[in-house]
Amino acid sequence: MTESSSRRELPTARLAVPRMLRLTDPSVVMSVVAQLIASGTATTRPELARATGLARSTIGTCLAGLEKRGLVVSSGVVPRQRGAGRPAETLSINPDAGALLVVELTPHHIRVVVARMDQRFLAQRRIEFPADSGPVATLEATVVLAREILDELGLPDERLRIAVVSFTGPVDAKRGVPVRPPIMPGWDGFGVAAHLQAEFGCPCRVDNDVNLIAMGEARVLPEDQCPLLVVKVGTGIGGGLITERGHVHRGADGAACDIGHLSVVGAEDIICSCGNTGCIEAVASAEAITKKLRAATGNPDLTQTDLRQAARNGDPVAIRLIRDAAALIGSTVASLVHVYNPARIVVTGPLTEATDDLLAGIRSVAYQRALPLATRNLTLTHSVIGEMAGVVGAIALGIETVLAPESFA
Repeated sequence: MTESSSRRELPTARLAVPRMLRLTDPSVVMSVVAQLIASGTATTRPELARATGLARSTIGTCLAGLEKRGLVVSSGVVPRQRGAGRPAETLSINPDAGALLVVELTPHHIRVVVARMDQRFLAQRRIEFPADSGPVATLEATVVLAREILDELGLPDERLRIAVVSFTGPVDAKRGVPVRPPIMPGWDGFGVAAHLQAEFGCPCRVDNDVNLIAMGEARVLPEDQCPLLVVKVGTGIGGGLITERGHVHRGADGAACDIGHLSVVGAEDIICSCGNTGCIEAVASAEAITKKLRAATGNPDLTQTDLRQAARNGDPVAIRLIRDAAALIGSTVASLVHVYNPARIVVTGPLTEATDDLLAGIRSVAYQRALPLATRNLTLTHSVIGEMAGVVGAIALGIETVLAPESFA
């Protein structure tokens, strides 16, 4: 087992602007005001009154409640213009209002990140850990890692506002449990959220990793880059879609954008980890390419790390296999372009960092096969954040959950 730790600033995510609904309900009023301040949409009392249509006395009462909860603080005054009245006090979310715990669970590693309520990154640590060890062993290792970081930062459990878990596979976000994840066997129905909530004493949300990557990407880009589709090529192939309004599209049961299990013509005899045959994941994921590289070289011990290194070195066999996979993924992406008509498609995953051949191949086929109307303004590109995109998305989701009306009821 190897361990590494580092500290660096993460990009600040744009927080969602709340919908102005039921502003007669005190918990909704408090939530809306807090979210308007957190998103930077309205940060003074006059701005809050204009944005909500509420009386200044109501705004004052609400802010008093938020200040009492330690969520909102004064952050200075707006410079007044000549002849203007008293300068307006500016408000912000209290950076010391508590911390967020982000956990990233993948087939191969665990990452734990701690951040403040103002999105400031405090610490992170990552260890290599096989998820096929099972949920109990994996979460025990996660808790040990988290406690090491919290102890180093001097943060007791009482300071944690929320934990957000990024999970590689389908998730029932309402219950906080994985649902038959093909590449994470043994996790089906395990109460990940309940386990961590009991351990740390704070609410816990669990979401699909690509959903959180998509949220992170969308929230650091201009709003006109939505709808935004993320395609992650790793051990499996996953998708995440952010709608034009900036929300994750989950579908009726949270199964939307599980694109790795779309079928590929000509691959009907290849069995996927989900039990079906011919899935794009079974023929074009990083693991599928690695299997083909093992067969081509006669080396049964090659790993995805070896594949990435071969790609960096320009190995012709590896590059050929990656380009073949890219063509298959590109055809699938072209179909998704017609379904979702995104403004931006982000291709991510460790393999995209090793070689441009994957992105180039996907882009070539997608633009060729999709109709001009759907591609004339389409951007198909790499991540702007990199491997920490899911962490940025998880932090944004965590803050928005803490400031949701249910938290003030």
